[in-house]
Amino acid sequence: TLIFYSLSKEWKKEPFLNLVAAAAQFSSLTHVELAIGNAATQDGSMKDVARVFNDDVGVELVSRTGRNPLYKYLQIGCSKAQEQKMLAFARRVVGRPFSNVGMARSIFWPRTSDYKSFFCAELVAAILKEGGLLDQTSNPGAATPQSLHELYRQRAATTANPYVLRQQACTSKL
Repeated sequence: TLIFYSLSKEWKKEPFLNLVAAAAQFSSLTHVELAIGNAATQDGSMKDVARVFNDDVGVELVSRTGRNPLYKYLQIGCSKAQEQKMLAFARRVVGRPFSNVGMARSIFWPRTSDYKSFFCAELVAAILKEGGLLDQTSNPGAATPQSLHELYRQRAATTANPYVLRQQACTSKL
């Protein structure tokens, strides 16, 4: 599941980096993450969400509920083998740092990804490429949240939040 963050209507409260990313892409989408597979925690949260922020943590795999209304979801299908390849790759790059330079260059002069550091869209594109869901000749360093959204929005099986769908399935079975 691709997870996209969109600027709030109160854009003045957004971090400066989000505003720059949105302006450079001519888009309200400023961040992207990838929930690999459909595994869930006991409370129904998405498990194995690969993401990277401009912080000291770097690439991480986390769980998330996705209850924030500023996130949009595109669920794309894949085989179990593809899922395992993507998850193995994501685990190998955990802790790699965020790249401000890579992010800044992605719009105008994309770098060739070396997988030593990542910005959000580059990380997601690299994982998708590893799983065979992105063309093998593509350059993850040229990805942006908007370009990934455009590429996958027509291919998505559903555009709903998996956490909300699980909660709805739970209550409708009672």
